[in-house]
Parts: sequence; structure tokens; C-alpha cells
Amino acid sequence: MRLAALVALIPGSALAEVCDKERPDWNGVPVTALGEAATLLFSPLGLFLLISTLATLRFRSQWGGVAVVVGWTAFATLLTMADPTGFRPEAMAEGCVGSPTLFIALAAAISVGTIIYTAPRKAG
Repeated sequence: MRLAALVALIPGSALAEVCDKERPDWNGVPVTALGEAATLLFSPLGLFLLISTLATLRFRSQWGGVAVVVGWTAFATLLTMADPTGFRPEAMAEGCVGSPTLFIALAAAISVGTIIYTAPRKAG
């Protein structure tokens, strides 16, 4: 009886289908938090935000800083709140999707740095 319950918990073909939908090019190696952070950072939206942040920092644009901070916040919120496929927990259990915690911390650090760098200077 217990053996049957343990066998039922072993990932099977149902979870493998989740990885085919979430990450079709997954090679079978479990994705770490660092790997997931790199995947998200170098996604099209991540690259756009990164380039926008660099341009904002280059020109010290306060309004640009606000825009990229809102962008980073929206991206992190989409990762944590929205799950368009509905399979993220299963994909994380299978190992084809890693934890986005490191990426969210990186996005927060970029946002704080952008706010500090583009803040108005006191005349003095």
C-alpha cells in the first residue's frame, strides 16, 4: 500500500508534458535559481528593461528612472502573480523551471540603484 503511494508521487509523463510546454528546449538538467535569473534577465522583456535602465542611468533621467522602475516592478509582479499556463508549480517540481527569487531580488536592487542614482541633487 505504501509502495503504491510512493510510486504515485514519482514524476511521470504528466509532469514531462509540463516541461514540453514551459521550456521546450529543456535538456533535463534541473534549473537553479541562477539559471532561472539568467533566463529571465536575457528574455526579450528583461533585455529591453536592462537596455532602458542603462540609457536612463547614462542620461540621469528622473522620469526615465520612474518608467524603468515601474517596468521592473511589473515584470517581477507578472512572475509572481500571473501564471498564464497554470503549470509553473508543476514545472518547478519537475526541475525545468527554477525559483525566480534571485531574479526578483536583482530587479529590486536595479530599481533601488536607479532611484538613488537619478534622484535630484541638492544644491549646496
